[in-house]
Amino acid sequence: MRRLLFILFIVLSASALLLAKPPKMPKPKKGTDWVDPFKPKPLVNIYGNWIWKETDCCGARRGISNPENTNDAIALELKSDNTFLETHAKSTALPRSGTVIMFKENNIDMVQFNDERPAQYFLSNNGDTLTLSWKYMELQTEKYIRKK
Repeated sequence: MRRLLFILFIVLSASALLLAKPPKMPKPKKGTDWVDPFKPKPLVNIYGNWIWKETDCCGARRGISNPENTNDAIALELKSDNTFLETHAKSTALPRSGTVIMFKENNIDMVQFNDERPAQYFLSNNGDTLTLSWKYMELQTEKYIRKK
């Protein structure tokens, strides 16, 4: 008797699995579109020529540095072939160049120069101010103005 009940249970379970239908998906209402839960935003285009405005830093150099109090002017050129060139007005500072990588991390725009630590970057609404921020690591931000 137990064996018969067991076989009957197995047959009913198998037939229930075979006859089961997938759940119905809701249909969109007329005149509306589907809402995607997550649409990644494209990377912000920061290519071009930039002039250093200020650096707000921490540690021993705590405070705001700018061209007036450092007697230095920094030009940053970000090229669309993912290379950069940073030049200084001071004759003692060597130019810096290499590769630049832009990517998203946790839906935040990030930029990395060569093999240095990545920085978050923000572009002002009118596109004329670029802010590079390492605040998540060492409380440093740099601001650049787009060269006209």
